Amino acid sequence: MNYILKKDYDIVVVGGGVAGVASAVTAARLGKKVLLLEKTAALGGLATIGLINWWEPLCNAEGKKLIGGVSEEILRRTIKYCMHRLPECWQKENVWEQDTESRYVTHFSPTVMSLVLQDMLLEAGADLRYDALVTYPDMDGKTVKGIAVETVGGTEYYSCRALIDASGTCLMFDRAGALCKNGENYMSYYSHITDFAPGKEYNMLKVRGWHITGSGMTGKGHPEGFPYYAGVTGDEVNNYIIKGQSMLLDEIKAKDPLAQEIVALPMMPQFRMIRHIVGDYEMTMDDLYKSHADSVGTCPYFGHKGYWFEIPYGTLYSPEYPNMFAAGRIISAHGDAWDATRVIPVACQTAEIAARAAVIAIDNNVPARKVDVSELQSILRKNGHRIHFEDKI
Repeated sequence: MNYILKKDYDIVVVGGGVAGVASAVTAARLGKKVLLLEKTAALGGLATIGLINWWEPLCNAEGKKLIGGVSEEILRRTIKYCMHRLPECWQKENVWEQDTESRYVTHFSPTVMSLVLQDMLLEAGADLRYDALVTYPDMDGKTVKGIAVETVGGTEYYSCRALIDASGTCLMFDRAGALCKNGENYMSYYSHITDFAPGKEYNMLKVRGWHITGSGMTGKGHPEGFPYYAGVTGDEVNNYIIKGQSMLLDEIKAKDPLAQEIVALPMMPQFRMIRHIVGDYEMTMDDLYKSHADSVGTCPYFGHKGYWFEIPYGTLYSPEYPNMFAAGRIISAHGDAWDATRVIPVACQTAEIAARAAVIAIDNNVPARKVDVSELQSILRKNGHRIHFEDKI
């Protein structure tokens, strides 16, 4: 195959969702030559073109903020330019502890966030390629040397010193031959609908409200006889999208056509948990309330008051692959711990951490598993991260 040889990079990030952007922005700010590859024409992934425009909590619902850094920055830069519902008690910056049960959560405009994410990337100095479908990593044994990308102009090739997989599907790790685990997903199809019912107060949720077709997060409403899909084959993706759109149209046919309007359909399959790596450590619910010496951050479990986890560094890499890092919902976490770590703010958090680890690995010429965790922890503390739940900030 003839490749169009393009630039050489320190770090290539695969996937332009919120996790990919958080990784690329972080690495570029640290002076690395960074390329972000995105297969669609907009950034943000599930949070934007996937229409899941709800920023899950950055706190434990008991007044303690658990997530800061680039994750919080993305949220604050977005809601500066759009309607939101962030509780007043969390609107003041640099607050880590307060006496409140209000959660640090809000809806946001997915279209505004896409624009903000691009602005952050360009401001940081990262290169960005839209409409770029990554196919396979170029491997030398277990080491990534570069990446092949399909574009309208042909197959492009980019070399790199490290690769961050922020694909959401664990695509690069899987195609590199790393051990991965598949998930299962209910048939959920979220669209945005404007409700014109008379007498209703108009606000952001009514103007662009979620409409759930099929299952919610608990599985209630999953179509009888429809399989649970991981989303790792073309057939699964195709069937999932066709089923969701068909179910939505059946609902619309039964409605008064003057009572509502579909504002947007998701431009990507809305699978929550597709595939994740098996890292040096795999988080499970046994890690609830558990402290780890190699913790690189803390996070809540969005649906449960007071729940918290510490995220071990070993969840961010596969031990046999020296220059590959996992970011976002593909980190090594399983079961309900996967559910806790796959959401938007935690995905951004682990993506920033992965980028900082990749920079340390490059600067010190060490594999991912040999990164000095104490150095990484120190850097993270200085950049707005709570490392251990009991840390005083």
